[in-house]
Amino acid sequence: MNVNSAHQQHLKPPVRTSLGIYANTVNHSEPKPERQTDTAEVQNRRARFQLQRAAQGLLPRQRVAHCQRSTNNSHGVFVYRTPNNARFGNLSTCGSVWHCPVCSARITEARRQELQAAISTWSKQGGEIYLMSLTFPHLDHQLLKDNLNLFSTALKKFKNSKRYKNIMKAIGSAGSVRALEVTHGENGWHPHTHDLVFASKGQMAKLDELQMVWIETLINTGIADRSQLNDMLKAAFDVRNGDYAAEYVAKFGHEATEASKTLTDNQWGASHELTKAYAKVGKRFGGRTPFTLLADYIKGDKASGDLFIEFGLHFKGKRQLFWSPKLRKALALDQEQTDLEIVEQPLVEEEYVTTLDRDQWRLVLSRNARFDVLKAAQEFGAEGVAALLSDLAGRKATHQGLYHERWRSSWVRCN
Repeated sequence: MNVNSAHQQHLKPPVRTSLGIYANTVNHSEPKPERQTDTAEVQNRRARFQLQRAAQGLLPRQRVAHCQRSTNNSHGVFVYRTPNNARFGNLSTCGSVWHCPVCSARITEARRQELQAAISTWSKQGGEIYLMSLTFPHLDHQLLKDNLNLFSTALKKFKNSKRYKNIMKAIGSAGSVRALEVTHGENGWHPHTHDLVFASKGQMAKLDELQMVWIETLINTGIADRSQLNDMLKAAFDVRNGDYAAEYVAKFGHEATEASKTLTDNQWGASHELTKAYAKVGKRFGGRTPFTLLADYIKGDKASGDLFIEFGLHFKGKRQLFWSPKLRKALALDQEQTDLEIVEQPLVEEEYVTTLDRDQWRLVLSRNARFDVLKAAQEFGAEGVAALLSDLAGRKATHQGLYHERWRSSWVRCN
């Protein structure tokens, strides 16, 4: 289990400090008596914790089972806040973009910002970014493991082919960023990739020549046959111009957000760019994302839970984004951070609020109230957390309250 190393520096609980940055906005003497209606953003963050808890139950042997749940040592659970957010300290973090909606939201947002910066830099240098999407025929009886293996083989042969390399050279390509995605629909599991190709302007026609290269690769690797030629000509390969590339990046990483919306009654909408991106890019790939499967499982669909387990086992360890090494150099980008490094970073301008001891943390877990603690801390400080804990003590337990104390190598169960 990976541990949030940024929190290991706390060999003992932090000293309570002044919460002066809130002095003009929040009265800390006591929590507000009336509960305000959650905004859409707050509802979404709450729902991500619900999704994570479901994932922990479905994947008990994966790192996500301990994420934001098990402690790193005996010093309790620390709580920090900023004016707009809050987080826990001294807890394990999984850093899984595939399994964990909480970690995924933070990781993909950081990746999205980096992609947007890369697009801006390349455009200023006079280049253009193209969105190349690759997929293959698939049927509902095919296993995800088999589809992934065949697809991976086809991608390697395609990228290593002489024709592909010659075309990339001809269009002045500085490299690409490949994003791996998967959905599940009427025809089963649908792995696919989207490549952001950084090249010279006006190269659409040249890139279109790669369509038959990809189709021949699918046939030669046995993932498809010539009887499916018409279907592959329609759907297996697609290349779009810079507007579509920018729109894809605008929607990148919002799978957890979209899944979270299905767990709330709030029908808040996405941004204009995000809406266009789903309509132009995502719609034709259809199906449900893994986090949507998780949301459907929470609402009672056991089959969706089984599908999420299959997904979780076979996507473990896979990279979501792959940058061409020479592209980062061409754009003068820093060394790429790992997913875990991203989620381990503290919040900007955060301040310590309080520490929860073992009994208090078991109480929070057994009432499934982790997000409620963060919300209370962010809005009302230590007094708000204390009031919430008192309220939780009067509620019935909904979960076991089980978590791992890493320093003890043992499990602590709520009685």
